[in-house]
Amino acid sequence: MEPVIGFALFTSLEYITRACYMLKDKCIDGITANAEHAKNLVMQSIGIVTQLNPIIGYEASAGIAKEALKTGKSIHELAVLEKKVITQEKWDEIFSLENLINPKFINT
Repeated sequence: MEPVIGFALFTSLEYITRACYMLKDKCIDGITANAEHAKNLVMQSIGIVTQLNPIIGYEASAGIAKEALKTGKSIHELAVLEKKVITQEKWDEIFSLENLINPKFINT
């Protein structure tokens, strides 16, 4: 039975190889990211509130996250515009692309 198993194995590998090339040619080649849409998805996420923990504390961050979840408002809208726990300048510094990629502690 070993020759049959070997034949089946190599046939399956050939099918998988062809399928991978087909996937690459038909689906993957030419895909580009929509950077603006991706940024908007990140900034509308409630998870970004964790960046505020070192600045305003866990309790305040958790409260903002709960309110954002309940009301559907963004973290920015609640933290900067309504509750005014941080300034717009501090928000821009915390959520700059450089800081999101390589986080550093930002003093209050």
